Amino acid sequence: MKKIFLALAVIFSFSLVSNAQVALGVKTSVGVSLAPNETTYSGQVFDYINHEVTYKGSNIVKSIGVFGQQKFGYLFGRAELSYTTFTQEYDVRSFVQFGQGTQNVFERYDFIDFQLLAGLTHENLRFGVGPVAHILVGYSPALDFISGYSDNNRAITYGFTTSVGVDAGMFSIDVRYENNFRTIGQHISYGDRNSGFESKPHVVNITLGVSF
Repeated sequence: MKKIFLALAVIFSFSLVSNAQVALGVKTSVGVSLAPNETTYSGQVFDYINHEVTYKGSNIVKSIGVFGQQKFGYLFGRAELSYTTFTQEYDVRSFVQFGQGTQNVFERYDFIDFQLLAGLTHENLRFGVGPVAHILVGYSPALDFISGYSDNNRAITYGFTTSVGVDAGMFSIDVRYENNFRTIGQHISYGDRNSGFESKPHVVNITLGVSF
């Protein structure tokens, strides 16, 4: 997957840069994660459970960056480079000591995202699909107080985006659905056991672009 994405990125980027009519601009987006609440438990297999961990959702997924877009008759291509940040929320119920309450904790992610889109365009409307790579540049853990906790975040994770967009002069607006391939807790382990979260943080967002 990584080799295919890098090959597409190189070919696509060179094709945009080599065309003098490419539209360059800045963009921003806000989105919401569609992952549902999910509960797992920490503790070794065949051992006692020491914490109940419930994923409670994500705050607004915010992004800012730059883009290049080119139309070729009824086809278009678009490449974006963005900084994206969001937090994930957990409720943690502890069974280590009697009478302990529930803690509400947050982990933060910071990514550099590289997005490719290609598809059909007619007049001012666009419909496109393409891969996105999330390059991890910052992470603040939330569950490191749990015994045996460790995190193993991947340097790069991937997704695939479907987008419907409208161009109006120097402005563009897109509504996008991003299918993320990672799960919300694939980076979390307790001892030698994965956290067990299975939900994936698919995102719906609205992207606004302004070309120069």
